Amino acid sequence: MKCVKCGRTVGADGFCTSCGFDNKHVAKACNTANYYYNIGLEKVEMRDLSGAVTQLKKALTYNKEHKDARNLLGLVYYEMGEGGKAYIQWKISAKLNSVEENAANKYIKQMEEHPAVFEEINETAKKFNQALVYAKQGSDDLAMIQIKKVLSITPNFVRGHLLFALLHMRAGDNAAAKVDLNNALAVDNYNTTARRFLMEIGENPMAAAETVPAENLKPDNENLKNVRPVDHYEDPSKETWKQFVYMLIGLAIGVVAMFVLVIPSVRAGVSVDYNNLKKEYNETVSQKDGEISQLQSDKDSLESDNEDLTERLSVYEGSDGEDSMYDSLIKASQAYSDNDYVECAEELSNIKESALPSKTAKDLYNSMKEDAYSQASSQLYASGENLYNTYKYDEALDDLKAAYKYSDNDYEILYRLAMCYKQLDKMDKAKPYFYDIINNSGDDSLIRDAANKGLDMLVDEAKKAAAEYAKKNGDDTEDADETSTESEKNTGSKSSSDDADDETTEDEDSSTTKKNSTSSTTKKSSTSSTTKKSSTTQSSDDEEND
Repeated sequence: MKCVKCGRTVGADGFCTSCGFDNKHVAKACNTANYYYNIGLEKVEMRDLSGAVTQLKKALTYNKEHKDARNLLGLVYYEMGEGGKAYIQWKISAKLNSVEENAANKYIKQMEEHPAVFEEINETAKKFNQALVYAKQGSDDLAMIQIKKVLSITPNFVRGHLLFALLHMRAGDNAAAKVDLNNALAVDNYNTTARRFLMEIGENPMAAAETVPAENLKPDNENLKNVRPVDHYEDPSKETWKQFVYMLIGLAIGVVAMFVLVIPSVRAGVSVDYNNLKKEYNETVSQKDGEISQLQSDKDSLESDNEDLTERLSVYEGSDGEDSMYDSLIKASQAYSDNDYVECAEELSNIKESALPSKTAKDLYNSMKEDAYSQASSQLYASGENLYNTYKYDEALDDLKAAYKYSDNDYEILYRLAMCYKQLDKMDKAKPYFYDIINNSGDDSLIRDAANKGLDMLVDEAKKAAAEYAKKNGDDTEDADETSTESEKNTGSKSSSDDADDETTEDEDSSTTKKNSTSSTTKKSSTSSTTKKSSTTQSSDDEEND
């Protein structure tokens, strides 16, 4: 034998002549493997195939490279109708002992030269597994059909015969089960499962005859085909039990006739009554569903009409104690005439343009809105800037939020608004504004201020943080954009920063920050832009001095 460590020859004392490794335990394992192989070979000669499988597996446990044991195990599997397992053992043998004289190579070649063999193996395994599934589900008839197909493909499949016998036993057909068990024992003479099943059906397993091919049962002499066995004499006094059997058979026929003739007619009558009741019930349900649908439709129509009328009435009378839209339009016009653009913008924000009933009212609304919003934004920004420079951050915050509301996404206002929050130690509210400026403003100077002065970061670090924030809050930003845009176009709702608590302010700030993040920055009139830029410059200088 060869040393398991270096591969050199091992001496008679069990030690390697090259490296000195002790191979005694390896030699003992090989001897044990040979012992079990010899036992397995004896069982194969006795056609105790299941016992041979057990012994050969033990041999491979001690020496997995035992070529003869593995090849013999494959032959046993093949004889028992399990070609797939046989092919696996031969492939392993060919890999572990890649020598030309290995018989496994011959077996593999014979199988691979006939592709139909693999098709039969796959079909046998597939149908046998399906039969097992049917048997576990209690569908014995379907399982029998599959097993018949399996045995027609692989007649020597021992496990198939055993399953077929078990199904016959469950069906009470012990005679057919006996035939199947004898067929299994014809392949594996000492199969313990088959013998146990024979004992369960009252047969002597020791007297089980081997199943032989049908052609071997034909007599050699053609004249013997017409010979009939001689009838034997039966004592009439012993026929009492036959009468009892005949009575039971008659009773069984009567029960079957009742189930076949009487019960179906009764069931048919019950089925007709049931179908009639079901039809009436379905018609009643359909009628009620139609009535419910009509009432729901009428309800929805009335609610829609009520909402339309309420909205139209609010134009003229107002709602919840507020001024009507006409009142707001008149007040806005008066404030516009008095150059009170902040008041004008506030009144215009309470008006829904789409709800104005006349073209004249809409034209008046549009003629004031752009100029009033622009002027109000500039005035509020200037006021907020002055308050910021005098360290009145809470008051500056209100003016800056209103200024941004009336602006067209002015990032300079947004920057000052964020700085207010920072001065108030509310960085959780300031950061989204700084990130918005970095991601969307496109103004390098403003981006640098937002990074250095706002976030206390380098520009590259701030851009990276802003990108991560945008990626993390992408879906929320989109929802905020839709909400803010709808609010700006339809309601222009009045600023509630004076009365709102911190939680409401936070929601409003978040919505304002994320609004129209993809649109480009549009400045207002040249005067407004100049005023804001100069104010921003002054504020930046003040912060640097601080």
